[in-house]
Amino acid sequence: MFTMKKTVAAVGALAMSVGLLAGCGSSSAGGSDEGLGTKDDPVELTFWTWQPTDAQWKTIYAAFQKKYPNIKINWWRTSEMADYQKKLQTSMAGGEGPDVFGVQAGSTVEQYGRFAEDMKDLADQYMPGWDSKVAEGAVEQTTNADGKMVAMPTITSGSEYILYNKTLLDENGVKVPTTYDELVAANKELTSKGLMPMALGAKDGWHLDDIFVWLSNQYGEGDVYKAAAGKKSFTDPTFVKTMKAWKQMIDDGLFQDGAVGTSTYPDARDNYFYARKTAFFPTGSWHVSAVLPNDETKGTAVEKDELGMMEFPTVGDKDTGPTTGVDFGLAVNKDSKKKEAAMKFVEFMTTGEGQQEWINTLQGAPVAKDMKVQVPSDATESAKASIDLVTKGQASSKLERKLTSQELNDEIGVQMQNIYTGDATVDSALKAIQQVSEGLDR
Repeated sequence: MFTMKKTVAAVGALAMSVGLLAGCGSSSAGGSDEGLGTKDDPVELTFWTWQPTDAQWKTIYAAFQKKYPNIKINWWRTSEMADYQKKLQTSMAGGEGPDVFGVQAGSTVEQYGRFAEDMKDLADQYMPGWDSKVAEGAVEQTTNADGKMVAMPTITSGSEYILYNKTLLDENGVKVPTTYDELVAANKELTSKGLMPMALGAKDGWHLDDIFVWLSNQYGEGDVYKAAAGKKSFTDPTFVKTMKAWKQMIDDGLFQDGAVGTSTYPDARDNYFYARKTAFFPTGSWHVSAVLPNDETKGTAVEKDELGMMEFPTVGDKDTGPTTGVDFGLAVNKDSKKKEAAMKFVEFMTTGEGQQEWINTLQGAPVAKDMKVQVPSDATESAKASIDLVTKGQASSKLERKLTSQELNDEIGVQMQNIYTGDATVDSALKAIQQVSEGLDR
């Protein structure tokens, strides 16, 4: 989700599970692989991540323990990607990283690939036939520029979508919008009745660069990836139109005042959308999970409301649909002495029961070719339509969600914020992004 995504916000910066080991290392010094453990001497894996959510992990881990009772997992999770990357980078550089760690397609695959064992070699050894079961496109996105498969993909997700409150719309006599003009009109109608505009967490650069990639493809499909590779300039017409469209969205009053100071979690989602202060929450496909009864909305003001998800209406010249990308992949520390046990967990989460458990929460779309989301029979029509929309959209998308350079992603987010606050013009923002692009070591 950084993506980055999109997880249940924890109280405080860090959310930890039962079984957390602070500062746990991979114990890489000496010895052979510890195998799969025994009842009296189970093997203990360390797993660091930003997802699954706490509630999702509880169900997933219970199923894993039932299948592999002799493999224990000490899990550490933070809902903040920046905190996750800081801890992982520091620990890995010191040789004390976890046995298994999460990565996302794009910059994290490149950044942390050197710490990971070649996943293809591990999978060939411990997951026979894996390559016929896992989507090829997903595998490509967890393979770095050197051709090394850094991680096994688990779920995919993309942008840009809107989570909406149908009950709240109905109460105010507003129909679910299908075009950009209808969205602007609906937003104005709702604000005239005392509700907030669409709640955007523009404090998070990861969401703004998601929007930039999605939006730019509507003005020049594929141009953003060429620019990220140094083959086009970010000052080209495609991106001028993109940034002008972004400014127009702001000028049209789509988003709340102070959006640049608003985080996605918990502010935009929990404090605004789940608090029933707004009918619209722009987000990624992972939030389609909210259309079904779940722990995330339980006890909130929208618990009994009918929620739905729609694709963000086309803003640009061409409807290119949503982006997609591997939202989460599992990498195994090259220094770990527990690779066999680690690969049981990887297999469980990719082609086993863990994959089914996770996709049923609608956190992401499956990478396993033969798996489908099991939708409850009592789901509302809005929920069924939303799940179908997201599933088909993610399956058909050819547009990658994330750029491979974190420096570019960060600068794009900063310059979109600057345009929002009036601290940059379209031209100055794009020149700044291009300057970062030209400084990259490609």
